[in-house]
Amino acid sequence: MSINNRMVESQPIIIEVEGLPTFMHQPEDRNVTRNTPFTLTCEAVGPPDPVQIRWLRDGLPDSDFHNSPSSVDKYTQFSCEAHNKKGVTTSREANINIKVLPSPVFNVTVMERQSNKLMLSWSPGLDGFSPLTKCHIRVKEVSRRKGEVTTTRFINVTVPPFESEVPGLQAMTWYNMSVSCSNEVGASPVTMWIQSNTTEGGVLNIGFWISHVLNVVFFSKIVIMLSFCSFFSISESVVSPSSSPDTGVPDSVYAVLGVVCGFCLLLLILWGAICVHNRTSDSWFGYADNLSPSIYVVLLKAVHNKIEWVLSAVANLGVSDELQAKLQDVMVMRTLLSIGKILGEGEFGSVMEGHLRQLDGTSEKVAVKTMKLDSFSQREIEEFLNEAACMKDFNHPNVIKLLGVCLEGGSGHSPKPMVILPFMKYGDLHSFLLRSRLGESPLFLPTQTLLKFMVDIALGMEYLSGRNFLHRDLAARNCMLRNDMTVCVADFGLSKKIYSGDYYRQGRIAKMPVKWIAVESLADRVFTVKSDVWAFGVTMWEIATRGMTPYPGIQNHEIYDYLLEGHRLKQPADCLDELYEIMYSCWRADPLDRPCFLQLREMLEKLTEKLPESFSRDDIIYINTSFPEEDPDGETLPPERPVFNSSPSCSHQAAENSVVTADIHGSLEDEDEEGDDRYVVVISSDPSLRSSSVDTPLLSSDALSTLTFPDVDLQCSIVI
Repeated sequence: MSINNRMVESQPIIIEVEGLPTFMHQPEDRNVTRNTPFTLTCEAVGPPDPVQIRWLRDGLPDSDFHNSPSSVDKYTQFSCEAHNKKGVTTSREANINIKVLPSPVFNVTVMERQSNKLMLSWSPGLDGFSPLTKCHIRVKEVSRRKGEVTTTRFINVTVPPFESEVPGLQAMTWYNMSVSCSNEVGASPVTMWIQSNTTEGGVLNIGFWISHVLNVVFFSKIVIMLSFCSFFSISESVVSPSSSPDTGVPDSVYAVLGVVCGFCLLLLILWGAICVHNRTSDSWFGYADNLSPSIYVVLLKAVHNKIEWVLSAVANLGVSDELQAKLQDVMVMRTLLSIGKILGEGEFGSVMEGHLRQLDGTSEKVAVKTMKLDSFSQREIEEFLNEAACMKDFNHPNVIKLLGVCLEGGSGHSPKPMVILPFMKYGDLHSFLLRSRLGESPLFLPTQTLLKFMVDIALGMEYLSGRNFLHRDLAARNCMLRNDMTVCVADFGLSKKIYSGDYYRQGRIAKMPVKWIAVESLADRVFTVKSDVWAFGVTMWEIATRGMTPYPGIQNHEIYDYLLEGHRLKQPADCLDELYEIMYSCWRADPLDRPCFLQLREMLEKLTEKLPESFSRDDIIYINTSFPEEDPDGETLPPERPVFNSSPSCSHQAAENSVVTADIHGSLEDEDEEGDDRYVVVISSDPSLRSSSVDTPLLSSDALSTLTFPDVDLQCSIVI
């Protein structure tokens, strides 16, 4: 401030901005030993101060922990709340995993055989939240005689890599081998014995080719490896003359006899090779009606091996016995699945294109859904597999069906589960709607088609709710389009079966799709079938807007207050009033006032029946007096306002009783064509004077000079 041309400065002041507490340190995920003390850090500051820290255990306040949690004996989630006089701030949730014994290893395979050693490889199971440090190989020679006792050797291997050499073996000997791995808690269960043998110690000579024709169809070559050994006595001897008479057997007789015996031996070897080849071919390509009964023994053993593989695979997952029993029917061998390009990728997993080989030799195009295991705990992986197992029982055209579950070995948190689903040509519904509106070649979707999408989803959700399933993530992005444009409900990554009562309480809310969640679920984390009804209303809004994002301009953290004040999604442009009423009924504050999926499906079907048959865009005639018509090149300037056409639409603006003038013109098509009574209605472009509903009549040749639309009087003149 200036006084008498002299600057005067006041004493400095400090302005402090007060608000919710800010976290300096939040609790982090920990892997701990059962009932062993550990420390979690939670630090927050103001202003204003003081800031009080309160701990939450599994989403609920826990008065036992004031400063920091001490110890736990099972999987637990901890978070903290920072309180000051301005409000509360909640930290992230820390996953506390209990270190346990690792899961059994799987895919124990003999990679290489030599005369004195074997090369063994295996895939580790789940590490039990503690790194695997060593693996232990047990080697035991197979008993050659009944009652013979053989010693067991132990070989300790530092891992990774998960492979090792088994040295010091005898040639041409069979051995049993098993593997287990250890972490700091202890060793995993030992695998079942696998059996292999060492090779012969001698050197094989180069073989020669023998060609044969099999069933006049298959032509193959078999290599017969022959080893010849010759023994020579190296010593000096004196040959004395002999007067014994000649035996009379010439050397040529021995030569001929040797050739004949060699030829017979060669035929015997060839016959045996063909028999072995026949058995091998039958196991791959099926068997003929005239095969001997011994072939059936081979086939039954193959099935037995498949059953053993499935039992071993599900046992290596480290999941409950009940879930293992469910997964046995849906497990698919990894060798039958080939994976291609990535179709979509998100924060917690990805979807890839694949081909599944069938028993008849054909291949089916599939979609393969995987999890990013680093983002999930052991419990969440088990839930993922449990929900996949439940999908195998779904049998409805509007609910996606599970084709199988496959395991892929790897390091770390192995094995990795992969869910195999039918391949959908058009992808998810949300992407399809966006392409129809914003793609390079926009696709016109009449109201009748959009209503059919909604009916399909309602049918699928009616089926799921009837089987006591909550979806909890219903949205257009989680609905798939089949080749016949039928919509089916998919992506059950958050689904839950209600085993008791009629609600499910979610332990955490951080990863939930906020803009699709019912207001009571945002507040109390309680989910019911009526919560899915709320999400269905939002999905209907997505479809009506051709893929727009709900609540545009509103941030996720503002949604709860916005809904609590009574606000809801606005009626989309070109949306039927009756359709918006059905949407709005899904968003009633009291869940008991919302309709069930059966009622929603019936209301949508009745609304569909009121509409005329849908037409292609080429059959729809409209004139907008405010914008030019299509140019000769076929390019169209998109109108910014709704126009009347043969597919009914509506505006959210309330219409008043008004009088407008309209001209009715005959169709530009051949006037003599039978059944052609289409007309063009030219009405004022003032949007405040327009409204429509499904009861709006279509004009015909016997139209009166004055027609009455609901809430709008039209004075029309017919031009002949």
